[in-house]
Amino acid sequence: MSDIIPGYCTLCRSRCGTLNEVANDHLIKVRANPEHPNGKAMCMKGKAAPELVDSANRILYPMKRTHPKGAENPGWKRISWEEAMSTIAGQLEKFKRENGAESVAFGFTSPSGTPLSDAIEWLERFVRIYGSPNTSYGTEICNWHKDVAHRWTFGCGIPVADYSHADLILLWGHNPANTWLAQASAIGTGRNNGAKLIVVDPRPTPLAKEANAWLDVNPGTDGALALGLSHLLVERNLFNHEFVRNWTNGPLLVRNDNGYFLREKDINPLAISNRYTVWDEHNQQVTFIDSETRTEETLTPTAALEGNVEVAIADGAKISCQTAFSSFKDMLANYDPENVSRITGVSVASIEAAASLIAGAKKIAYHSWSGVAQHTNATQTERAIATLYALTGCFDQEGCNRIYASHPVNVVNSPTLMPKSQWDKALGLEERPIGPPSQGWVHSQDIWHSVLEGTPYKIRGLIGFGANILLSQSDTSLGQQALEALEFYAHVDLFETPTSKYADILLPVNTAWEREGLRTGFESSAAAQDHIQLRKKMVSPRGESRSDLEIVFDLACRLGMNEAFFDGNIEAAWNYQLEPLGLTVEMLRNKPEGYDIPLEHKVRKYAFRDPNSGYLAGFNTETKRAEFYSEILHRYGYNPLPEYVQPQEYQRNDPDYPLMLTSVKSGFFCHSQHRSLTSLRKKAPYPTVDISAALADEEGIKTGDWVEIETRAGLARFRAKVEAKLSHETVIAEFGWWQACPDFGKPSYPVKGEYSSNYNSLISGDSYDPVSGALPLRSFRCRIRRLNDFELIRRPWEGRKTFKVIELKKEADNVVMLPTY
Repeated sequence: MSDIIPGYCTLCRSRCGTLNEVANDHLIKVRANPEHPNGKAMCMKGKAAPELVDSANRILYPMKRTHPKGAENPGWKRISWEEAMSTIAGQLEKFKRENGAESVAFGFTSPSGTPLSDAIEWLERFVRIYGSPNTSYGTEICNWHKDVAHRWTFGCGIPVADYSHADLILLWGHNPANTWLAQASAIGTGRNNGAKLIVVDPRPTPLAKEANAWLDVNPGTDGALALGLSHLLVERNLFNHEFVRNWTNGPLLVRNDNGYFLREKDINPLAISNRYTVWDEHNQQVTFIDSETRTEETLTPTAALEGNVEVAIADGAKISCQTAFSSFKDMLANYDPENVSRITGVSVASIEAAASLIAGAKKIAYHSWSGVAQHTNATQTERAIATLYALTGCFDQEGCNRIYASHPVNVVNSPTLMPKSQWDKALGLEERPIGPPSQGWVHSQDIWHSVLEGTPYKIRGLIGFGANILLSQSDTSLGQQALEALEFYAHVDLFETPTSKYADILLPVNTAWEREGLRTGFESSAAAQDHIQLRKKMVSPRGESRSDLEIVFDLACRLGMNEAFFDGNIEAAWNYQLEPLGLTVEMLRNKPEGYDIPLEHKVRKYAFRDPNSGYLAGFNTETKRAEFYSEILHRYGYNPLPEYVQPQEYQRNDPDYPLMLTSVKSGFFCHSQHRSLTSLRKKAPYPTVDISAALADEEGIKTGDWVEIETRAGLARFRAKVEAKLSHETVIAEFGWWQACPDFGKPSYPVKGEYSSNYNSLISGDSYDPVSGALPLRSFRCRIRRLNDFELIRRPWEGRKTFKVIELKKEADNVVMLPTY
């Protein structure tokens, strides 16, 4: 007899609602729950959860190293939890006492692609109370551009795209069919409702093939493409004049002598306020405008949106000024369709078609992700895309990108938990003062150099929660050297990974089905954001595995944080978070399908009028407007305009490496995980690389051939897939390959060297985005050759054969599958 237990999957960002079949303490099956707001479909990864829970390859007991670091066999010896935790706590206490908390770094895996989302807030709370400003999180290669750099235009991260109600859907370096199934479902709804689709991606993904416009951009040139589209909207007067005039900083005057906004005190040093200025075309004079105390939605109609003027300042001198929008427009002049086509490889006709689609849409919903993030120009590329979106005025409205309300839970990871004196010690902060280090997210290369060279101080300890840094970051060899040299390293994971093999203590974490989890808001839609759910423990923990929360709560109490961690009582901690909602953990346990508590999801919240002061909210930027011109960036020495900067690998122009390498996520795995699961590995047994038909002909490569990719940083092997529609110079390889699948007879791969298939070992971190530190993981020069030591007679058959589908199985609304027997 089996039980069906509602829950939700945490293996990726989608958080799909699930129905979990359990019998005799075993997870038998996971399927989509159509009653859940994120339950329209379920991917193969979620369906493979039973294999994950009962995998014979899992770590089940705490272990300590007995062989030297760097040895192929760590010599793991099983120990008790008491010995493991007391050892870790003792080391953390010693390092903090002797060298300060900054001498310990933490490594977190992505909560977007792992079940660490169950614990991330509490892990951050622990790190901040402990006092370390150094956490390697991968933010610079994942979410920095969309969650932080976007703020320099709109004052927030990219809001949720309301695809279901959009006129136009724009996917920029984002393939939700592989990475965010709830979004893919919403896109299907939007398309069924008549939405047009633009896909910006070097690869002809399934969504690209069905798009109204596929912009097959050269890797890393997305910024030029965005500016080219903006050029056409501005040149042809097709942008949203009302929004640009009233809700952006386009009309504000910028001083040409120093690049700062002309302010009231520049003209009158004795002024009480320091308002921004616009040029009144009717009266031919400067007019001051309120930002913090704004009461009118519309700017005076005589304020100039464009133009250069001379203004007398306090010392009697006249200075030249121009509007921010004029600065933006002048920059766009360099991005006519022909020039943009030369830079990006996208045809002029496709650029024109996309601009027409954007100009003709009233409701545009878009998202960008790793395809934008992993380049040396990531910050300014994000700015270019965001300012293009500002021209449309499609912000925080139905069918656009919407800032949905959130449940008012108690926050547990406030930055104020750590004093500023500690934040200021973050590695890399001096070089990237407004980048990830300003929030405690540090570059792995900075950690490696600190370990090996002691600059600016020495990292002595590392505590990792699932972070497989050798597979997710560049400079694999440097990382290995640093991990070998570390004084102490403790790691928490499901499986032994190439990174965890360097640990002194290895702790077994359990899967999301072996523990409870709490989520307030599921993000992808208004209905999803209303939803609150406690995921029940489906089966008992395997072996002696514990949850991330149990581990961090135990460690916190051992280090004297009892009060901050509710004396180790997780339920009490969750009840504290839920307190403002009037809910308790017990109430949620008794309703496993969750609660839907309606929130008020207003549109255009930037125009919200405070009932007490009467002032308009505006945007959360310095000017309280969406910003074409960022004075913050200018203040720190960066370009205040979203100027396109060629990726640094393009600038090398090295004839030995004529091709441009970029990467892709496999839809069957999350990052570097799950390749040991048989049902998934059968779908994708080998690491693959996509190459064009023209390149394949030149190199004598056919689909299925093993090839070697070489860069100035290393080499790795993949199996070729010939893609007719791919650009000749673009090479697209999968990342994350290392794990064996013994049950399917597939070996593991070394992280570097001749027989490696580790994509990241091909990438050097010697060049990066100056603001964020983003690495060129998706734009790196390479060359490729066929490996002749594999039998060419074993190439797969490339012909086609007609077949007839005799049965289809409905998976969910708008989703059908071929049945399996």
